Amino acid sequence: MKKQLILIPSHRMDSNTKKGRYEDKLIRIGAKARANLGLNDEKEVELWPSTSDMDRISRSRVLTIFKAFSADLKEAKNAGLSPNEYNRVGFVTTNTFDYICHQGVNSKTDIWIAQSIEDTVIGGDPEFILLTEDNKVKYAASVENFNYNGTLASDGPLAEIRPNPAVTVENFVNNIQEILCNHPRCKNINKYKWISGCCWLGEGEDRNNDRREWPIGGHIHIGTPAIVHKHWNDSDDTTLQDSFYIVLTKVLDELLAIPIMKIDTKNESIKRRLHYGTYGSYHTDHGRLEYRTLSGTWLAHPRLATIVLGTAKAIIDSFFYLLESSEFDTKFLTGEYNPENVDFFDSDFNKWDRMEITRILRATRTSKEMVAILNKYKMSYTKKYIRELKSTLRNLPAYRTYSNYIDTFIELISLPYRKLRMIDRNLKNTWVSGKEFII
Repeated sequence: MKKQLILIPSHRMDSNTKKGRYEDKLIRIGAKARANLGLNDEKEVELWPSTSDMDRISRSRVLTIFKAFSADLKEAKNAGLSPNEYNRVGFVTTNTFDYICHQGVNSKTDIWIAQSIEDTVIGGDPEFILLTEDNKVKYAASVENFNYNGTLASDGPLAEIRPNPAVTVENFVNNIQEILCNHPRCKNINKYKWISGCCWLGEGEDRNNDRREWPIGGHIHIGTPAIVHKHWNDSDDTTLQDSFYIVLTKVLDELLAIPIMKIDTKNESIKRRLHYGTYGSYHTDHGRLEYRTLSGTWLAHPRLATIVLGTAKAIIDSFFYLLESSEFDTKFLTGEYNPENVDFFDSDFNKWDRMEITRILRATRTSKEMVAILNKYKMSYTKKYIRELKSTLRNLPAYRTYSNYIDTFIELISLPYRKLRMIDRNLKNTWVSGKEFII
């Protein structure tokens, strides 16, 4: 549970040179404030400013609780604080205070403190195709003043957007829309069609470029909460971090990627995964998971992006909740299997049902099944499958928080193929001109 904190810089902490006392890693809180904030039994807490998503992402700190200096408490009491304010006071070094309370942050009203994972961060860098009027692919890197760098840029043959990550799905979707509607580089590609999807089959504008497949990526970035990072850094278990990335990827592959294949369509899904985005596709970067299995289909419409990302967020938050409840136990993640000795994504691995977290989240298909489904589209979206998916997603610990996204996601996946083919993939029509979604 997060609560508001009044944060005060302590010059006594700055000058404390006691051996072994690293004051920059501490928050000193008096006994009354600890009791009022519900922190009597807690050792570590996370602090962050509440001013914006980017402040939440880049300005958080995990600190160890320690008793406050009596002189600091006395000064705070004499500073005119109300009893309620006094019972919400915490002290940190000037360095820590300046890091969290940068310019524009009011230390009395804009700081949160929490002893558990309160939210997760979602981001991404989805791609789209540039098409000429005769539907030939314009190699994005060859467009004048449209290079690799920036939030709207080229990544080889495709255009790519790199919006700021966000805590809420709506803020992240708004960040995407801001780029597609208002980025200065939009004028450089305005004469082309902007097409999202799974895999485009067609010719390049250059006559020497034969007809080929153009796989389109829809990477989602999942930020790791600071409390989890702190636990990894302090843990003697060197396999915990690898286990986390592996198992979360498996859960997302089963609960998210398989349903979305129905929107991708069979032909495009198979062709894309000849090149990219196969079962277990992920990458780690800057302490985050880059989930690579999804195609760029979810970028087709802001409503579709919201539905897909909201469902992804429900799965991710549920995963973190269960991980924290297990006290970050590696055996809770992978059972008796060590990621240093086992290739979990090899088709021979069939023990996902022996891991507690995958059992709880109902993501226990064998790797052989997953390879057949994701890589080869050996899948039928029967009424039975939809019922089971609905039950699984509604069983998520975070379902109540994300019920609107999940229920709409199930409604979408339940639609017949002919209806799903009506999704407009032209971003100018959907993101820029506001064309309505199919549901």
